[in-house]
Amino acid sequence: MRLTKVLSILILAIIFCFSLSNAVLANPISEVSRYTAKEDLKNSLKSRYGNSYSTIEMLLNAGMKAYDEICTIPENSVNNGILRDLKDRYYPSFSTILMLYKSNRKSYDNLNK
Repeated sequence: MRLTKVLSILILAIIFCFSLSNAVLANPISEVSRYTAKEDLKNSLKSRYGNSYSTIEMLLNAGMKAYDEICTIPENSVNNGILRDLKDRYYPSFSTILMLYKSNRKSYDNLNK
């Protein structure tokens, strides 16, 4: 009886650890659907640029191109940590997030040679 209880607790602990590791290894930008990302970016641009529709359209297209590129970044703890921090600071500015990700990743690689 006691062994069964210990095994149950051990199994629950393992499942919990796997669920945490999956959360850490998920690209935080790709967790946002493309539709939601586009709507969030569009609303942000509209509030910032008002009736400057050509500016909004240009920045929306550039931002969604950056979103698509960000979503192809390989998932690992370094990349996801950088992206999580940038998402917290700059979402939904995907162009900014991509530019700063590239800079941070390059610096990380340089520091760890």
